[in-house]
Amino acid sequence: MKQAIKLSTVFFVMTVFAFIPPKHNPVGHWKISYTDGSNEYLDFYKNGTFKSVSVDGKSTHEGNYKFNDDAISINDKEGCGDTYWGTYKLTFYTEDSVLNTVLEDSCTGRREAVNGSVLVRLLKYN
Repeated sequence: MKQAIKLSTVFFVMTVFAFIPPKHNPVGHWKISYTDGSNEYLDFYKNGTFKSVSVDGKSTHEGNYKFNDDAISINDKEGCGDTYWGTYKLTFYTEDSVLNTVLEDSCTGRREAVNGSVLVRLLKYN
């Protein structure tokens, strides 16, 4: 009888945790595909900074990000400046595939470029 109770408890705990969504983490190396068909490589670092590099390696953007509850706020030094933050909803299809949707961004160029773009994780960071 004790064995049945233990097994039932283990099964219950496993079932509960199976339905808790995992915490998402943007840290890593990504390829971003914009709605105009262009692509860049994008790295999110653990220290709250990011860097994007064009596929040909000629253009880069750097800035900061804050991540909370599947929303990411970013600023970039090369675009509208580091005082203009934009916030985007991240819809995680999987841990390695994400859709960006604008929530608020007063930087027109960034908003038009990022809204609707898709991120695909290329490498896992340790």
